[in-house]
Amino acid sequence: MSTVDHMKLFMEPASVALIGVPRRTGMAAWNIMENLLNSGYTGRVYPVNPNADEILGRKCYPSVKDIPETADLAVISTPRSQVARTVKECAEKGIRAITVVTQGFADADEEGKRLQAEIVRIARQGGARIMGPNTFGTSNAFCRFTSAFAPVDLQPVPIGLICQTGLFMAGIPRFPMLGKGIDLGNACDIDFADALEYFEHDPEVKVVLLHMEGTRDGARFMEAAARVSQRKPIVALKTGRGEQSAQAMQSHTGTLTGADQVYHAAFRQCGVIRVSDIDEFHDFTRAFLRVPLMRGSGVGIITIAGAGGIMAIDACEKYGLRLGRPSPETLEKIAFLSPPWQALENPADIWPAIMIARHRIDEVLYTIADAFLADPDIHGIIIVSHAGLLLGAPDIFQRARRFDKPVLCWLYGSGMEQLIDDIEAKGETAVYPNVERAARALSRLKEYHGYLRGERR
Repeated sequence: MSTVDHMKLFMEPASVALIGVPRRTGMAAWNIMENLLNSGYTGRVYPVNPNADEILGRKCYPSVKDIPETADLAVISTPRSQVARTVKECAEKGIRAITVVTQGFADADEEGKRLQAEIVRIARQGGARIMGPNTFGTSNAFCRFTSAFAPVDLQPVPIGLICQTGLFMAGIPRFPMLGKGIDLGNACDIDFADALEYFEHDPEVKVVLLHMEGTRDGARFMEAAARVSQRKPIVALKTGRGEQSAQAMQSHTGTLTGADQVYHAAFRQCGVIRVSDIDEFHDFTRAFLRVPLMRGSGVGIITIAGAGGIMAIDACEKYGLRLGRPSPETLEKIAFLSPPWQALENPADIWPAIMIARHRIDEVLYTIADAFLADPDIHGIIIVSHAGLLLGAPDIFQRARRFDKPVLCWLYGSGMEQLIDDIEAKGETAVYPNVERAARALSRLKEYHGYLRGERR
């Protein structure tokens, strides 16, 4: 069985055996079966618990051997001491994908490390693969599947997440990651390279996100990452950069770490876009999902305030971008908008055009954005505005799409959340809380385009 075929059993199972599922339900029961059924999963579910006849209206089986079919996937959440025996029973049953939720293996003590090696040996002898241990397992919004023991907000967004923590699977506010999620946990068997191979040709995934503490097979990871990054962007948050956090990771997932600069160099070589914190993780993901790549370094700035334009210039220079130089023809297209005493240039300060020359906001934005985007020296746009003004020009981002250039926004003002949600809802732009984050996101769109063209960073 190929790696992708094995991964499909974890990600797209038609039937699931839930071994060790508790009889408790409701809040704080951490009941995988309850979460799975509540997610809308329509596959066959077989709870295994020798102490129960029925759980949540489903017949319970005393052992995985008593299930009337060979399930695609087994999810084990028994005590640590029972896991090896249960893995053996699953392999003997013919189950080829096994998720071990249980903690206390390489993330714990020497006995845990021994037991982890034992379950890998048993699984391999039986032709099975292991996800985990110490994991949320997998989630797939496109088939309403989850093996997580905590509720997961499944959203069919085209994001594939590979992580080593349930933190991301459980969900970070305003960050719709699932999509498809794979929590490798201790990664005793299924590793980053396996998960990347699954996402490589997945038509439902446009962007791959990595949260990585470390990997045991760097060469295989680099080979897989280099292939995948030619097809879709990979955005990576590598944690454990310092000595103390690297030591803490040994007790979290038992992962081998290594020098941070080695990972940094490997990411650059493979075309992986590295981020340093959750904000960057969030920002770059939204940019890659919503706007085209940036095919040059020239930025057009449209601002409601002159000071915002200066801030945008500084931010662009900081991240290796420059102010685009509009042609005379471009400037001629927008000259009629300004009062006699103002020459509209780049940055284009549109407040006089609206308040003094009395042009409608939609006319101003459409005219300048169309002119800038058609200019060969402008490869992307940053709009600086109060969000309420952009609601007066609702189609501006759809119009921009025909130029195949990115338009990002810095919007400000109090009570903006609903307005920003309305602007982003159509998926044609991404809005940032300051102009530095918008410029930084543009720079990564340019960086990835350069990688695809063979430019080395």
